[in-house]
Parts: sequence; structure tokens; C-alpha cells
Amino acid sequence: MIEIKKTYKNYVGGKYVRSESGKTYTKELKNEFYELPLTSKKDIRDAVTSSKDGYKKWSSTTPYLRMQILYRLSEMIEGNKESYVELLMHHGLTKQKANKDIDESIQNIVWFAGLADKWEQLAGNLNPVSEEYFNISHQNPIGVVFSLSGSNLSLNELLMSILPALTVGCSVISYSEENSVVALKFAEDINNSDFPSGSLNILSGKFENILDDVSKHVEINLVALHKELDNNGLKSIEENASESVKRVFSQPSIEGLSSILPYLETKTVWHPKGT
Repeated sequence: MIEIKKTYKNYVGGKYVRSESGKTYTKELKNEFYELPLTSKKDIRDAVTSSKDGYKKWSSTTPYLRMQILYRLSEMIEGNKESYVELLMHHGLTKQKANKDIDESIQNIVWFAGLADKWEQLAGNLNPVSEEYFNISHQNPIGVVFSLSGSNLSLNELLMSILPALTVGCSVISYSEENSVVALKFAEDINNSDFPSGSLNILSGKFENILDDVSKHVEINLVALHKELDNNGLKSIEENASESVKRVFSQPSIEGLSSILPYLETKTVWHPKGT
């Protein structure tokens, strides 16, 4: 009997799509070969278009609703825990380490879900001024975020490269290379969740192929690099990003409240005090 192997596709705009290039790359896990989409420049443009639309939908939802949607995601991953553990074991993790990774993933989603309707009170503030005015720092999500996930084979590390930006209302293009099988598996839960289409797009491929396309794209507002790059690669990204005043963060914090700060921009509001 011929084994029918699963076809992995990118996840863009709430749909599974093949790479426009038609090309794939091969990843071997425990003597099994996975054919994964090799993302092209056109795929990046399509993902950005989808993310712009997704940002409008996701940022306009109430913080309470974002909290509910994130919490629902933790329930879905818990329900599919066995399949994630099996996949991580195919990556070479022991059953104990795989279970720990999924448990930490669920805990972190719940933590960020709890933060979704509280972060603005924690990150914003009333500033002291000498005149008879209120001076308030108001925080807004920065917009479309491109996130390069780390090299470790882990659902938790993938989520920690996505959750901080999503929590504050940004839309995210998540790009994976070494962790791509886990990322595209995770896309199935996103597809069955209540996230608006385009709010989270998941791509796989070789980052060096699209490095310039991402860093030069004027409608990507921030690039978060959770994978360590060589000095030449990082320098090239920063130089390209400067042309559109794009923020670039290499190895941003994933701990506590500081994890969301890179994805916020501050607006200052002045208002006269009442008598």
C-alpha cells in the first residue's frame, strides 16, 4: 500500500497556500522526509497584504475579546497535546521534554491572554508636568510585525516569538526554517480558532532567500529576530530597514511585561485640568 504523505503549505489570510514559486525544501526527521514550502518574494508581498487587513480587524477587537480568543487557543493546544508531543519526539526530543514544552506553551498562552486586557494600564502612564494639564502617554500597537522564529525545535519558543505582538493588537507574519514543521502544524489550530484572517500568517523557507525583501518592505513596521544571525546579515537588515524607519529588534525579550514593549508606539495626549 502506498503511503500518502501530508502536504504542508504556508498559512496566509486564513487559507493554506502553496508557495508562488512552486518550490519546496526538504527536512529530515527520524528518517522521515518532509517537503515544506520555500517562501518567495511574492509570498512575502501576499503575506504583508494579508497582515495589513488582519491588523485592522485584530487591533479593532476589544481587549476582552482578544483575551478570550487567546485563551481558547490554549484549550485547543491542550486538546491536541498528544499530536504535538509525537511531532516533537519525531524531532528528537524525549517524551518528557516534549510534554514539558507543550505544558509551558499552554501556560504562556494563558499568561498572555490574561495580559491582553491589562497591558495598557501597565505600559501607559500619567506624566508629571508643571502646568495645569494632564499629560498622558497612550500606547498603540505598532502594526505589521515580521517575526523570525528561533532555531530550537520547540512549540513554546515559536509561541514566544508570536504572542507578545499578538497580545497588544499587532498582526504577525511568523517565519520559520528549522522549526517549520511545528509552525505549520500550529497553523492548523490557528485555522480552527477565532483569530481574524490575516492577523497571523505562518510561512516556512530559507530566510537568506527573502532577507532583503523583508527588510526593504515599507509596509512591515517591525522585524523581530528571535534567531541569532551573523553580523553581516544583521547589518544588512538594519541598513535596509533604515530606509523606511523600520524597527529591528535582535533577540528581543520574551519575559514578562518587557516582552510587549518593542511592539508598542507611544502617543502623548495633553488635556487641560478642570477647575
